[in-house]
Parts: sequence; structure tokens; C-alpha cells
Amino acid sequence: MSATACLPADKHDIAAVHRAAALEPEARAPLLPDLLEWVQDANWPVARPVADLLVAEGAALLPHLRTILHGEDAVWKYWLIELVIARLPPPDLAPLRPLLERLATAPGPEDRAEEVHLAARAALAPQPG
Repeated sequence: MSATACLPADKHDIAAVHRAAALEPEARAPLLPDLLEWVQDANWPVARPVADLLVAEGAALLPHLRTILHGEDAVWKYWLIELVIARLPPPDLAPLRPLLERLATAPGPEDRAEEVHLAARAALAPQPG
């Protein structure tokens, strides 16, 4: 199966997400940056299934998350935090805490306008349970 067959062709291509999920983690690792693009808008049908897949990726995802969080796309940051980062287990979330704390306490104007700071605060809040 080709790598491109495991990447959504459009916002409705849930079958590609299922194919990506069937791959071994090592085979899926090169696809992570492309899969992350599909969580830019939670209204896309593929966004949540892709997010579900990404949450399970663990440490392999961290460099890609940092790149997006350091970027300029506030809408993508917001949905990334909401759909993926807020759902990470504590050991995977821990390395992102300083960056999330900065977004929560000192957001830039774009991040504030898109409520990235609020999403970051929520992701940092202790989880019940």
C-alpha cells in the first residue's frame, strides 16, 4: 500500500484514515506531518478520526506539534490543542507544558483572537479522574 493511499484525498476521505491506522507505527511516522494538516478544522469529517489516530502516536508526534505551536496559524493551533494535545496522556503532554504555558499566559494577537490561549489553559488544567 502506498503512503499516499493512507493520506486523506479530501475532507471526507475517512477510508484513508483507516488505512493509515492499519500501518505499523514506523510506517506511519513519515505521514505524521501530512496527517496533522487534517486537524486544521474540526468541521472536516476526517479531523476527529485523524486526531484519534494522532493521540496514540506518543513521542513521535512531539516535534511536529512543537513546529505547529511555534507557527503563525492560530486556527490550526487552536484545533490542534483541542483535538489532539488536550487528549494526550500526561507523559506525552509534559514536554509541551512550557510551550502551552507561554501560549496560555502570553498569546500573540492572532492567538488571542482565535482563543488559542483559552485552549492552552484548558489543556493544562488538571484532568479529573
